[in-house]
Amino acid sequence: MKSHGRFIKLGLDTNPIVAGRLLNAYVTCQSQNGLSHAHQLFDQVPFKDIVLWTSIISAYTRAGNPHRALQLFSQMNLQFPPIQPNHFVYSIVARACGSAAGHYLLLGKCVHARVIKSGFVPNVVVETAFLDMYAKSGVIKLSRKVFNDMPQRNSISWNAMIAGYVRNGMEALGLQLFYQMKCMDCQKPDEFAVSTALAACAGINDFNFGIQLHAYLLTVGFESECADTLCNMYFRCGEISCSEKVLSGIEENAISRLIMVKGYVFNGRYYDAITRVVQDSKFMEIAAIDHSVVVSVLTACAKLSLLRVGKQVHGLIITLLGSHLNWVSDEEDVAIIGSALIDMYCKCSSVREARQVFDWLHPTRHISHCNAMITGYIHAGLLEDAKECFREMPERDLISWTTMISGYVQHRLPKHGLTLLAKMYTNEDGLMLEGNCFTFSTALEACTLLSALELGKQIHVKLIRSRINNDINNVVVGTALINMYSKSGRLNYAQRVFDRMLEKNVISWTSMITGYAIHGIGSQALEIFQQMLETGVKPNEVTFVSVLTACSHCGFVQEGMRYFQLMRGKYGIVPRADHYTCVIDLLGRAGRLTEARSLLEEIGDEDISEDSFSETIWGAFLGACRLHGDVEMGIRVAKKMLEKKQQVSSTYITLSNVYAAAGMWDEVYKVREKWRIEGTIPGFSFLVGTCQKFPIHLT
Repeated sequence: MKSHGRFIKLGLDTNPIVAGRLLNAYVTCQSQNGLSHAHQLFDQVPFKDIVLWTSIISAYTRAGNPHRALQLFSQMNLQFPPIQPNHFVYSIVARACGSAAGHYLLLGKCVHARVIKSGFVPNVVVETAFLDMYAKSGVIKLSRKVFNDMPQRNSISWNAMIAGYVRNGMEALGLQLFYQMKCMDCQKPDEFAVSTALAACAGINDFNFGIQLHAYLLTVGFESECADTLCNMYFRCGEISCSEKVLSGIEENAISRLIMVKGYVFNGRYYDAITRVVQDSKFMEIAAIDHSVVVSVLTACAKLSLLRVGKQVHGLIITLLGSHLNWVSDEEDVAIIGSALIDMYCKCSSVREARQVFDWLHPTRHISHCNAMITGYIHAGLLEDAKECFREMPERDLISWTTMISGYVQHRLPKHGLTLLAKMYTNEDGLMLEGNCFTFSTALEACTLLSALELGKQIHVKLIRSRINNDINNVVVGTALINMYSKSGRLNYAQRVFDRMLEKNVISWTSMITGYAIHGIGSQALEIFQQMLETGVKPNEVTFVSVLTACSHCGFVQEGMRYFQLMRGKYGIVPRADHYTCVIDLLGRAGRLTEARSLLEEIGDEDISEDSFSETIWGAFLGACRLHGDVEMGIRVAKKMLEKKQQVSSTYITLSNVYAAAGMWDEVYKVREKWRIEGTIPGFSFLVGTCQKFPIHLT
């Protein structure tokens, strides 16, 4: 300001050269009003040259105001006498167009055409600027065309093209170009190129290439410069120990602490993430740098049900919103943070406080906030509140409809769910919505609950005909189809769907095994299980329940016991009640009651902690006693179960049958009379979508 005053006294402030230097001084001084002072100075100069125009356009571009920069560029083109833009102006304008996420793509194309027509290409600076503009606007094909047409490229050109691929989700092509740069073009990758390549490895979990890049960094001495992106790559590839080792070798800073917290959450190490946050006295510093770390911490709080810590993070958000005006300016970011807060409170069983956050967000309420609130209500069992929130939504997206449909299905109201699906397709909101894999898998689950095979087939046909997002090949939809067909007895259809699935996970394999197991086709179930092991898919506890069920239903005693030992030994799965029930049933059906009794005695209280679990095991053993006519053992087990009031109705039935098998008809009458006095629980059955209620008769 003092220099400006002296130049005003000397009458030099309107000189273009002096004004240009003053303008740059104002812009670089980082004053709050520096840019506005620079613009005032610019307006006072009567005859502006190309240097002055370039300075002011560049200033607004660097300040993140592309709209004003492009307005000034338009004004420059209207000056008389005309001012011819140079390659510096064009490169700045290209950068302004690229910084607006494609909003100025058409203008950028027009400027590019003018550059070519005016003969400013080939010029590596200008061409690189437009290459970068197209990449940042999401038009990667045009970006690559500019790159391919460049007669000469420098490291900045290569870096811009590689970064363009990574930014647009084409990480593999970015790594391919990085390799080409290093090996074919004799360009030595700098730290920016390596950091971009590491980000690509993180995006596609390419751990092997990431290790090679790490080795290259050690060779050229760039490890410390790229330590943050290197740690992020290791975290994204699940190699937490490698990331921790890199971080231990550098001086800790805000960025490294941020990466560590987000990395722990990404890998499900929620406790470690919360511990880091609680111990970090400067957490607000890293939260101010990147608001996404707050979302990560809220996710960890939700997973661990840490309401107190979650409230502290909520307070931090309010503080940052008040003290940092531009902390969260994008509408999408506001939606993400608000949804994370609602989700955290709901998963911490504090729906009331989640509703308070939801109401607090009312002025800027986003559709995702409503979706999060509906999900919270559903998980809390408050279906009516979820319905009310859904009805009050001014607009709904596909997630809204799918969440509500799923809520009905989860609460065993499949008909309501399918009715809502029909409303979605009748264009109730005036929007043309098309279901995705989650919508259709939920609808198929509803059909399974209703035993509505024909309706399920219609949904299957729709998937085949429309090929919506290739959902027919989606593992979630494929698994839902397998469940629907197998539980409806159409194992040939289920097998056909299974065989055509391009991708299979442990759930889809287990569903196919379960289908054969529950229909008593044990040999086929075990064959599918063997195929699963050969493909390298690791079975889980549910898989072994289905395998043991198959062995039990088909009398494969030796195989069943071998798989039971395999589960505990090789895969380290601790048996649950349903595993023990299958084994007891397996031994009982084979008449090996002594072994079954021994296994029962081996099961400790710590293995089976809930009465509802232990009663299924004793119920299986009681059924075996009835099957093989062991009256004495059956009576002892039944009395034990009745004392604990376990499976009262079924226990009375089985005990009655035990007495009947032994010809003890007086005891049969006593048991049935006692059962009649105590009352029975009605049974339910779904017959082609209709739920039938019936009493358990005494005859």
